[in-house]
Amino acid sequence: MKTIPDDLYKKILKISERVRGELRSKGLIVPVENDDGSIGIGPYSIAKDSNGLYNILDHWNDIVVKGINLPQTAIIVANKMALTYNRDDKLLDIDRKYGYADFEETLYKRNMYTTNYDRFDVYVSKYNQARHKREEYKNTITHSFQKLVNLV
Repeated sequence: MKTIPDDLYKKILKISERVRGELRSKGLIVPVENDDGSIGIGPYSIAKDSNGLYNILDHWNDIVVKGINLPQTAIIVANKMALTYNRDDKLLDIDRKYGYADFEETLYKRNMYTTNYDRFDVYVSKYNQARHKREEYKNTITHSFQKLVNLV
């Protein structure tokens, strides 16, 4: 493997610092993949737990925000926190509603096929309502994530 001359390395480092500064001024912290597979955003990292949920950890690996359903939510919240803003509790609330609607959708879908025909219509209706809510919450989060991505 070839080594990079010192003067070229310094130029690359300066350009990298300038690009990171420009992105930060636009409201985006550049994410970095850590050795353990987590994603680092400023002083915070995003890691997936054994239940499939995402947690935001500080630089001491203490959990700051726990139990996030969608990775997009975790990225947006960690980015806002890294920019020294407060935690986005409104977005976290939408994410929790998404998780609850997803759970309801799964529950009603399972019950549609395991109960008698008298209750089938009720479960189909509740399933459709839960699915609609889940999609609405996910679209809200995805829209916020697209705003963040479009900053680049």
